[in-house]
Amino acid sequence: MTETDFPRRERITLSACFLAGGLGIGGWGANLPALGRRAGLDEGALGLVLLSFAAGAILAMTNAPAVIARIGAERLSVIAAGLFGLGIVGIGWVTQMAAAMVLASLAGLVFGALDVAMNSQASSLERRARRPVMSSFHAMFSAGTLIGALAYAALAQGGVGNGAILSLSGGVILVIAAAMFPRTTAAPAGPAEAAPSARSRARPGAAALALGALAFVIFLAEGAIMDWAAVYLVRVIGTSESIGAAGYAIFAGMMLVGRLLGDRANRALGPPRLFRISVIAVAVSMAAFLLSGSVDLAFAALACSGLAMANVIPLIFSAAGALGARDGGRSLSRVISMGYAGILLGPALIGFLAQAVSLTASLALVLAGLVAVAFFGRALEG
Repeated sequence: MTETDFPRRERITLSACFLAGGLGIGGWGANLPALGRRAGLDEGALGLVLLSFAAGAILAMTNAPAVIARIGAERLSVIAAGLFGLGIVGIGWVTQMAAAMVLASLAGLVFGALDVAMNSQASSLERRARRPVMSSFHAMFSAGTLIGALAYAALAQGGVGNGAILSLSGGVILVIAAAMFPRTTAAPAGPAEAAPSARSRARPGAAALALGALAFVIFLAEGAIMDWAAVYLVRVIGTSESIGAAGYAIFAGMMLVGRLLGDRANRALGPPRLFRISVIAVAVSMAAFLLSGSVDLAFAALACSGLAMANVIPLIFSAAGALGARDGGRSLSRVISMGYAGILLGPALIGFLAQAVSLTASLALVLAGLVAVAFFGRALEG
């Protein structure tokens, strides 16, 4: 592997884009309770704001391949990261629901473009490197979300206002994007990155739909753990809210560790085997979490679950990116869109089921879905 095949500049630029995206998402999520207070939003209204973000993201995800074909994935990643930073700044000063929905839609729009573009570029670099690198980029995103959320919590605890915190967060993202923009180049397309031909403009096929279905289930499970594990710790096991929040931090932290080790594990085991082992480990960990009666056991289960969950989505995106190289990126766009639908719809569906039956039963259904997809690791062989 030579520097020409896999330039250090490209890796630094893309790592910065993943980090910027994570910083924005971490700040966005941490700010939601304050946004609700500022704009006087109840749970239903806040849900509409979240839906606006998701709608913008999915719209951009489905149309990003056409933009990538014109300006390139690397350049779109940097531009979208900068615009996302502006959106984060704006969200920090919203005081009305209508403005919140408009800004959330615009922020979702540029985040959706960023997500597809940077994963497309990561897939391109991975093919040129002829070795797994996707997990290392997703580790940067995980690091960004943790830094963004922890920085928000620390500054808010210190009395800094919400608008100032998000202005700082968005400003950092803008600086990152500005620093990376001169580094981008409009390199001519290689054989694998050529502009879509008539054949490549065909709709994504069954392989992309299969990967999208896997992404939907995995993202659903990830969203369930992120959004409901803390609630489970408080309402079922009986811990305090601060202990419940610590459970989420353990899960997210171990996801970061897992992604830092993921490329090495991928090289050692291969994608299908690593996928099966990881998904089965998540299912076992989730079962242990649901059966645990103590905080210590629940924390251990969350740690194992985060470590195992870390590389499943990067594996799916790598396989989708390989398909996307043959159809102008449409397969990757389809898979990311289907996965995002899972992380959007999953927590809400779990909430409805929990109200109708119980939280334990609804999470057990997610566990059953994980067991089912564990047998489809061969879909990653392309």
